Amino acid sequence: MSRPGGKIGRADFFKSYLFELLDGVSSAFPDELSEFANKFPELIRPPGAGKEQEFLELCRRCGACVKACPFYALRPVSQSNSFDLGTPALRVGEAYCRFCKDFPCVKVCPSGALSLAHPERLKKIATASVIATNCLRSNGEQCETCREKCDTTAAAITCPTPGKPPLIDAVKCSGCGACSAFCPAYPENAIKLLSI
Repeated sequence: MSRPGGKIGRADFFKSYLFELLDGVSSAFPDELSEFANKFPELIRPPGAGKEQEFLELCRRCGACVKACPFYALRPVSQSNSFDLGTPALRVGEAYCRFCKDFPCVKVCPSGALSLAHPERLKKIATASVIATNCLRSNGEQCETCREKCDTTAAAITCPTPGKPPLIDAVKCSGCGACSAFCPAYPENAIKLLSI
C-alpha cells in the first residue's frame, strides 16, 4: 500500500515484494501467504526515531527506552523479523505516548537511535486511520470515545455526522495512539496507526 507522495513503509515494501515473488504460489496456498504477511507488523517507533533503516542500524536493543517510559507505552518487539527483534515499539491498542516534555525514552538512548535531533519525530510518530466497518458509529451507536480522548492530546478527531465514523485530521494527529487504546470496538479495534 503506497502512502501520499509515493513512499511506502518497510512492512508494505516487504509484503508487496513477497507477494510478487510468490504470485504463482498464492493461488495454491492463499491462507499460508496471508498468515506470513501478517508477520510483518506496522511498528510505531518511539519519539525521536529517525528513518526506519537508520533506526534499525543504530538501535542496540538494550531496552533502556522501554524501562524509561513512565507510562509503560513501549515494548520490545518479540514476534517479528530477526532485524526487528528487541527493538522498541509503541504498545498500540494497549497504551499511548504522552510525548513527555523531557522525553525520558530519548534521553536514555545510548546509541542515538532515538535522538532529539529529529524534531519532527518528537511531535509526530504515526497517523491514525479509522476502519469504518469496525467503528461502533457505523453500527448505529453514538460512541465518541476516540474524539474525547483525542481532545486531551491533539484534538485531531471530529464526529460531525451521526451514524458515520469519525474524521481524523492527519495534520493535527500526532499518532500518540490514545484513540486506539481507548476504542471500545470489539472484537476488532476501529483505529489503526500507520507509521510515518
